Amino acid sequence: MRLSLKLGALCAAAAIVPVIIIFIVVSSQVSSRARDAALEQLRTDARAAGSLCDKRLTEMRAAAQELADEIANRALVSGENLDRNNPSAWARLQDLLPRAQNESALDFVVVTDPLGRVIARQNDRPVPGETVLGADKNPIAERVIAGGNLPISAWVIERGERYALLGLDRIAQVHLQDGSTVDEALMAEAAAPVFRGGRLVGLVLIGQMLNTYYKPRSSTNPLQTPLVAEAREILFREAEENSGAVIALGKAIVASSVPPDATTSPSREPDLTGVLRDPSKQEEILKGNERDYIVAWQPLKSLDGSAIASIGVARAASETGDAARSVRGTLAVIGAIFLLLAAGAGFLFGQSLASRVEVLTQTANRWGLGELSTPARDSNTFLTRWVPLQFLRDEITDLAEKLDQTRESFRQAIERMRKR
Repeated sequence: MRLSLKLGALCAAAAIVPVIIIFIVVSSQVSSRARDAALEQLRTDARAAGSLCDKRLTEMRAAAQELADEIANRALVSGENLDRNNPSAWARLQDLLPRAQNESALDFVVVTDPLGRVIARQNDRPVPGETVLGADKNPIAERVIAGGNLPISAWVIERGERYALLGLDRIAQVHLQDGSTVDEALMAEAAAPVFRGGRLVGLVLIGQMLNTYYKPRSSTNPLQTPLVAEAREILFREAEENSGAVIALGKAIVASSVPPDATTSPSREPDLTGVLRDPSKQEEILKGNERDYIVAWQPLKSLDGSAIASIGVARAASETGDAARSVRGTLAVIGAIFLLLAAGAGFLFGQSLASRVEVLTQTANRWGLGELSTPARDSNTFLTRWVPLQFLRDEITDLAEKLDQTRESFRQAIERMRKR
């Protein structure tokens, strides 16, 4: 193999190796940062979902206060009418409560007297002795009755007798992937006092269930849209088909707006419904029916500040991988271009170096044939077009000058011998 090819290949390899090492390091770092950025965006979306939950509680307080004001203005509850079994009071309230329920998409509406005894509820006549301050006290109603003058809202879990009396047992059940069933309801509840003549004469207690609801509704009232549907509409673009919001009660996901794969099962409920999670984790990967999801969680807290549930945002794990792969693909294209440029530059440099040596070799061959008139010159044609000669001097340049001095010495010696 000619020296020019050897040096060209060697210089090309010397130029390629650092480029490959840099590409591997940069690709690893950029891919890692892409994954971290995607996870941080998911955490940001989860915090935004938590803010939507706070907004929902604010809307529930406003709805409870509006209903309490209407009841007070229409004198449907008064200080002279504290008997919850009074037929007239029950009939008048029973006309009002279903309308309020439908307007705000509520799952229950209850009116009590100042002692917590139920006067009316939207679905039926109260049973004897029914109260919100019994063995299973409602913490929101208890707080308002204990002396609060302002409406209160919080997340509440309804179970037991009141769970059945309010009709929640028919709509709240969620079947889990392990075969068990969630038979309690996670509720956004609000209570507002009813004042008449400056005196507390009653209480309005309303609740909206989070279990199982996921279909968005077209309405000017924001309470008409389920929380997970609202979160998906606000947080995710239309292109993010494999994303949505989820709500977990304990270890069970009881509501989801993650759309299923329409090609495999167009009528099925949202993906991740009934999937089990680890309540101790803030981020985790959960397996749905067709794909894996990365989920970031935010707690939903009760009135005493304890976390009783969680809202999360879920994005298909493949989308995070796609982002990293896209970055790696772009880097691969850029790296390939740099590899070609580096290899080409290295090969040309090696060729130039070898050609300089070959020129001196050819000159020496001519001297061997007696052509001492041929000077020894360094032919550095590769870089002289862009770099001044004083920056290109090296050992080959010095060798060419020494050889030319030697040639001139021999030529003069031969001339002197001829003259003798």
